[in-house]
Amino acid sequence: MKYSRIVVGFILLFVADTLAQADDTLATITKPQFDASVEEARDSFLSRGYTPLFNGQDLSGWRNPYPHGEASVVDGEIHLTADKKFFLVTEKKYSNFRLSVDIHLPEGPSNSGVMFRCHVDEDAEKKVYGYQAECDGSERRWSGGLFDEARRRWIWPSTKGRSTKQFLAHEEESKDFFAEPRVRDALNRNGWNRYTITCIDDVITIELNGVQTVRFRDAMDSSGFIGIQHHGEKGQTYRFRNLFIKELPLIPASEHVSLTEHEPVSVKRINDKVTLIDFGKVAFGNIVMPVPSDGRGTVNVHFGEKLKEGRIDRTPPGTVRYGMTSVRRGQQRGNWIVPTPVDERNIQQSGRMNANPPAVLTPSAWQSVMPFRWIEIEGLEADFAFDQIRRRAAYSKTWNDDASSFECSDETLNRIWDLCKYSIKATTFAGVYVDGDRERIPYEADAYLNQLSHYATDDRVTMAARTFDWLMENGTWPTEWAPHMVFMAHAEWMNSGDTKWLQQRYESLKSKTLLHRSADDGLVRSAELDRSRHDIVDWPQKERDGFVFTEINTVVNAFHIEALKQMAEMAMAVGKTADADAFVGRADLAQSAFQATLFDEEAGIYRDGIGTEHSSIHANFFPLAFGLVPDEKQAGVVEWLKTKGMDCSVYAAQYFMDALFQNGGEHKALALMLADGDRSWKHMVNSGTTITWEAWEMKYKPNQDWNHAWGAAPANLLPRHVLGIQPIRPGWKQVLVRPCLGDLKFARGKVPTKLGPIHVDWNRESGFKLSVELPEGITANLDLPELGDMQSVSVNGSPVSVTKKQNRWVLDGKFSGSILVEAN
Repeated sequence: MKYSRIVVGFILLFVADTLAQADDTLATITKPQFDASVEEARDSFLSRGYTPLFNGQDLSGWRNPYPHGEASVVDGEIHLTADKKFFLVTEKKYSNFRLSVDIHLPEGPSNSGVMFRCHVDEDAEKKVYGYQAECDGSERRWSGGLFDEARRRWIWPSTKGRSTKQFLAHEEESKDFFAEPRVRDALNRNGWNRYTITCIDDVITIELNGVQTVRFRDAMDSSGFIGIQHHGEKGQTYRFRNLFIKELPLIPASEHVSLTEHEPVSVKRINDKVTLIDFGKVAFGNIVMPVPSDGRGTVNVHFGEKLKEGRIDRTPPGTVRYGMTSVRRGQQRGNWIVPTPVDERNIQQSGRMNANPPAVLTPSAWQSVMPFRWIEIEGLEADFAFDQIRRRAAYSKTWNDDASSFECSDETLNRIWDLCKYSIKATTFAGVYVDGDRERIPYEADAYLNQLSHYATDDRVTMAARTFDWLMENGTWPTEWAPHMVFMAHAEWMNSGDTKWLQQRYESLKSKTLLHRSADDGLVRSAELDRSRHDIVDWPQKERDGFVFTEINTVVNAFHIEALKQMAEMAMAVGKTADADAFVGRADLAQSAFQATLFDEEAGIYRDGIGTEHSSIHANFFPLAFGLVPDEKQAGVVEWLKTKGMDCSVYAAQYFMDALFQNGGEHKALALMLADGDRSWKHMVNSGTTITWEAWEMKYKPNQDWNHAWGAAPANLLPRHVLGIQPIRPGWKQVLVRPCLGDLKFARGKVPTKLGPIHVDWNRESGFKLSVELPEGITANLDLPELGDMQSVSVNGSPVSVTKKQNRWVLDGKFSGSILVEAN
């Protein structure tokens, strides 16, 4: 009996130790680990547009306004020692900025923080006062809180006796917030902690180790110094490193976008006062026109995206654009630049909508721009030189119209390609991917779809990486949008092959996997607020195919598992093998629970979640697109999806089409793209629009805009699936050539890569022939559709062996250079 108790005791200790190790491992992949060297961290910050506040060598740019306290530089860190509280502050003031500071607290009683927009009164006893991001080493655990030093004290959280009355209204709410495990445990008590503070007008945001702890509006101070604190504990040394700042606002278009002048396509005199000018396609811009040599009065310039009965529609629906600018005659010589009207919403940096990050601004030197195709000039005589008016359209400086091409046997599909490719070009106007003209804000899902299509249409794409950095600092609210940041990083790495870029951003991605919402079974839970607001599934809400929201949501968990799988690949690439193993283990755990609890064995498809019997198409095409459906279940899911229409938005259609193309459903995918009715790209292109829409039609999203790149998915779907070119090793070193034919007779085109264009030409008018021209440095795996009675396959005239996999032929070996495949 005694022996048994000893054995049981050892077993319990082993299990406890194993669980503790598992918890430690999970913690390392849930929270960023800031263990990079000072030099590596510096490179990372500089690559993301930050400026050092501390040069790593001396205290240039800093001062101590107190007669006590000592600051020294040790191995690239600032060390503060004192026996009384003091602050080291910058010599320069800052207003709007994003600030990053790493803090290491000493053991024992300790307290520190980062001062920002603070003030110095040399004559006061408490010389430094103002906003502080708290670093709390006590069991209270209010690290990341907002404190008003030597003034109003605790703002968020607030507490009786240490907060002014105005802040006590949210005392209970704020204390409950800091009691939440993710916030309470954000501080690494015995290691380095990264504080990120963003100030934009009166909006103050504080993040601690990737966890947002404060988003608060306070107008007390609009500018001030930056400072770091020693709390006054005798013998204690406080350590600071990686002090960087990025002054705001940033205007990416200043460096990355240029204005191109367009001549009119047509000029039509409407009546004795009005002339209508058509520039052929919508673009973001304004106009330049000659100043009339004589006359007085006002000239009105009307800008529009939409015509109605041959005139610019001055009351268009939704967010379809119209505006008018008046210019007085006789006031200038030379040329007028006529700006478009300013929409206050798309220039807001700290608007009243608390959920929205700042809008992306365009350069003031351009004057204001908006999307338009037509202008009406009102108030100029018929003999005015209307043909000399030019539109100044904003496009990426590096856009290359010749980088890509696509042509196939279906003329409507060719028109869809042209529409979608131009949509990607036209929406580069801001220098980062934005949601259109309603808000001019990047959103993660929009950006990812835009990114995929940009890679497929252009050959010098820097905008994707730039947008990724923007969104890591200005994230939005939907649950599934966070994992899209993992997808964006993975896609950029696959496209560029730049492992250093990935390494510099890898740790920050850990906060985007939704791991903090997962439980012991690996599945993500959705609280009531998540179910009612954050879990998005599809947008707008009416496009969800009746999806039923539950605590364990199939779509959310599909995104979570795919993010874990991609994180494992990236962890291995940057040398984090323990992380990679942990991500794989967590993905396997979650995927097992996903299949066991969310798949309806009787129906052969996935339910929307645990606790409902409803099955939407979203609950099925997302798992299928992410490769989560077991081989033996795939055919059933695909066949069920083939019975459905386009019961999703233009956003989710990217994943729906991917799921079909990847799993033998290309006939259905192409049929949906080309379907009659108002839920297809055929409808969109037949409408006459020149940039894709935010939704299939106005009735599905009454406030939609007509300049939304997330509607341009065929720009990547057609090269990736119909031509069949996808990278399978970073930097395009190896590609998969897997054409999906559907009912098409031929397809040909050019796909841009980092190493040069890949040319593809296939036809089946007489047998099946596939010609592929690969640039030097690229090898290819070939995967062909099974074609009727075809018995053999040759490459460059020599027979090759094939392996049949489902309904396709996979050619054995790797291929390079010029490849001619013939199936007979």
